[in-house]
Amino acid sequence: MFTGIDIGGTNTDIAIIDSLIQTYKVPNSKGVSAALKNISSNGRLAVSSSQPLNEILTGPPAMIKSITIPGPGLVYPGAIQGAVSHRGDVVEPVNPEEIKTLMKSSHAQAVAISGKFSVRNDSLEQQVFSIVSDYISPDKIAVSAPIGALNFPARIKTTILNARIKNKVAGLIKEIKQTRKDFFFVTSTGGLTSPERAIQNPSLLYHSSPATVANGAYYLTRNKNCLVIDIGGTTTELVPLVNGKPLFNTVIVENSKTLINAVEARSIPYGGDSCIRENLCSFRVGNSRSFGGGEPTLTDALNVCGARIGDESRSHVIDPDLAHEIVQYYLEMVSSAVREYRPSAIIGTGYLAHYLLSDISERAQVLGIVPEHAGSANAVGAAVSRLCIEVHIHVDTEKKRMTVNGKESPYVHIMDNEDLLAYAKELVQNLAISEGAPEEDVKDVTVFHFSSYDVIRGWKVTAKITDIILGITPGITVEAL
Repeated sequence: MFTGIDIGGTNTDIAIIDSLIQTYKVPNSKGVSAALKNISSNGRLAVSSSQPLNEILTGPPAMIKSITIPGPGLVYPGAIQGAVSHRGDVVEPVNPEEIKTLMKSSHAQAVAISGKFSVRNDSLEQQVFSIVSDYISPDKIAVSAPIGALNFPARIKTTILNARIKNKVAGLIKEIKQTRKDFFFVTSTGGLTSPERAIQNPSLLYHSSPATVANGAYYLTRNKNCLVIDIGGTTTELVPLVNGKPLFNTVIVENSKTLINAVEARSIPYGGDSCIRENLCSFRVGNSRSFGGGEPTLTDALNVCGARIGDESRSHVIDPDLAHEIVQYYLEMVSSAVREYRPSAIIGTGYLAHYLLSDISERAQVLGIVPEHAGSANAVGAAVSRLCIEVHIHVDTEKKRMTVNGKESPYVHIMDNEDLLAYAKELVQNLAISEGAPEEDVKDVTVFHFSSYDVIRGWKVTAKITDIILGITPGITVEAL
């Protein structure tokens, strides 16, 4: 049995998949724990949440202290004494008193710690973490080594994001574990990850909704090449599927590249709860009036135009001509965006898909499909996703050192590239299985990067240095197909 939960802006959607698919909604006002109490403790649970992203998009500005350990001669904001070489050796220690002085004068709400070569030796980051923990909660301190990638500027930016949302993710984990000890999170690529990995690298959860809806739409329709239109309460997301899978992009935040990989999606800033004042507004202040809110919304405009959503009698505070104009404006905006993709079919998801997709389909002149359980497609996608991990492995045969995502791992002496790659693949498979993946899901390991070069001294090869990035790619677990 597979259970998926999607914690949205208004409701928590639940999907239970066994021999049949069951879906239902629980208002967020009742809390996540209320949703969890309505599901069985049997089977696998996967949770998707927009809370980490909302913390960045709508939360108050946060004071994040960035502490960097770039090494001598390199200038970065927040730089302190200390250095790790490109081979993973500590060549300059940190100065504990310098860190204590920084923290005593800081009013930071969270701290991001990034060392230039910490992915090859994280000891200095861990030492700084230990000192900073005396001044601020560990749930508000992020380190960069678990991210794995070398790109230092992008890793700094990602670690700052991690520091901002880590406390939110930690709180969510604690809330879920009060009811359910074992569960997975859905990542921004549509795979599953453990809570332990999520707390080490919270940006894995940055924007999971497009990923879950992509998996859910494919699972419900088996349409491999199409455009998914997810009509939510706050936004409408357009997610293209190619060969049954979404596309991926590197996330750019505040004009800076991060190390977050996320499903490609185009966001239109209007959804069912978008307010209507003089016209349709690109924000929400609560539920639609038909669901107990105070201000009229796009959903209420649909009711005035003849739909029957919620308590439709409460929607008739909008002038009928304005309601018609608002609905037409929304339909034309979405249809125009759809035409740019030139899809062979569109799949509607979200609770308003049944009311809007046929008009969008007609305007865009493309086949439209609204599958059963479309209103909870995100939860369905969460339920059927498979565990995925990306692993960065660095091997230095001269130093007899192997690191896996910044953590030192037992060294195994292997000089042959093919043998080392085979060992790395087996390591990833065993790691995924130990975290709960079925063997069928880990048979195929994708190698994203492989580089190896010889260290030559005195005309002889004395060592080999190898970097490998590989992992289990996201998708739908074979157990659900």
